[in-house]
Amino acid sequence: MEWKVCFTKVTGKEAVRTEGLRKKILVAGLLFTVLFPLSSQAASLQEIRKAAGTGEARAQYELAIRRLSGDGLKKDIESAIGWLQLSAEQDYALAQYKLGMLYREGRQVGQDMDQAIEYLTMAAEQGSAPAQYLLGDIYLQGEGVAKDLDEAKEWLELSAGHGYKKAEQALKQLLSPEEIEDARREKEESSARAAMLALSPYEQGMKYLRGDGVSRSHKQAAKWFQQAAEQGDANSQYQLGELLRKGRGVKRNKKLANKWYAAAAKQGHIKAINRLGGCGFC
Repeated sequence: MEWKVCFTKVTGKEAVRTEGLRKKILVAGLLFTVLFPLSSQAASLQEIRKAAGTGEARAQYELAIRRLSGDGLKKDIESAIGWLQLSAEQDYALAQYKLGMLYREGRQVGQDMDQAIEYLTMAAEQGSAPAQYLLGDIYLQGEGVAKDLDEAKEWLELSAGHGYKKAEQALKQLLSPEEIEDARREKEESSARAAMLALSPYEQGMKYLRGDGVSRSHKQAAKWFQQAAEQGDANSQYQLGELLRKGRGVKRNKKLANKWYAAAAKQGHIKAINRLGGCGFC
């Protein structure tokens, strides 16, 4: 909030009184701008503590982080660990990762590699890339466990698959150029599969029909069009009719093709209507 006060020029005793008033207003404004954010922070902290007390995992984690750093609260490592454990028990991955990291480093708590591996594994199995990286590094270095390059590679590859840079750099030192290329190709194929799964059956059918980002396959296209056609999608009904009429990816069947043209035509599909009307080039 911005404070603006206008004064006219005065002299003598009036000037003294005016100057005193000006100072009081400025001090009041300064106190307001300082204390108001603090009161907001206090309200926010109060909400976090209340939510943590009712068992909300995220709030328990946030309260623990504040206790660790002394942010708005008295620094209390023992209390912080307690809140992290409560949050971790509810499968909150950030809390599991933080505990694993703390027990591995052994700075704010006593080092305990068994606890570190246990919590990091919990987080890593939920897809936490930093936890996967730390686990990979633990097995790579043999910290608290026997060195296991295969196990290290497995966790590092999972982490790198999420784009975690530290894991990518660690893998470059472990893998041969051929293995790095294989990992890159697998990542691209995995991304492509994920993108395909996000498409509707009709869109997937069109990708296979056109060979757009995948190997062209009328058989695969027919499979996806069949799925969508049975769900009532007019475009898929028409495309399935086309494949049946031409015998591409499926056995040629004009009668069945007309059935799907008719289904699409009932929904106003112009090309299907034209096909039923005998148009051979529409």
